[in-house]
Amino acid sequence: MRPQRWVLAALFTVFPAFSGAVPPDKPVWPLTLREGLPATLPGYAPAPSDPLPEESENEMGPYVEVSRFFQRIESQTSVHQFRVAIQDYGSGKDLVAALRKAFSDAKQTGGVEARELEISGRKAFVVTDRSSGRPTTLVTVLVTPSRLVLGQGANVPGEEAVALVKNVDLAKVAAIKKGTS
Repeated sequence: MRPQRWVLAALFTVFPAFSGAVPPDKPVWPLTLREGLPATLPGYAPAPSDPLPEESENEMGPYVEVSRFFQRIESQTSVHQFRVAIQDYGSGKDLVAALRKAFSDAKQTGGVEARELEISGRKAFVVTDRSSGRPTTLVTVLVTPSRLVLGQGANVPGEEAVALVKNVDLAKVAAIKKGTS
């Protein structure tokens, strides 16, 4: 029994992947944010695939995030993992006060090293927790008042994490506009 044409048309409407739909030539928002992330990091292997953009909310408000994950396996017991992400909180948001408070709170925690610096002329906060023996580092770069680049490293000391984040083209990240391209 052959299906009626209207059934096939309905299926293609509900499931466009079956109709041979082709993804756009250029990525659209929020995938355009990923254009600001490096595809490789020196000494690290990239994950086989990147996670899809994600929307979430934290103390600073709702945001959209894109990320890439990298790792370096040195032995069966030693793995260095590093994740680079861009978080966009939307225009009109100013994250400076919230970041300064979080940074100040982190400095009060035992076993944590915290320092401010500039990366490519932008304010950055580096927090390394050594309380578990292996360093866990978070580098937060304020690219625009409402957009951050995060470098999160497991078993990655602060200086290495900063060097890895320097592979991100921060000017390109700042220039990405919300919209279709």
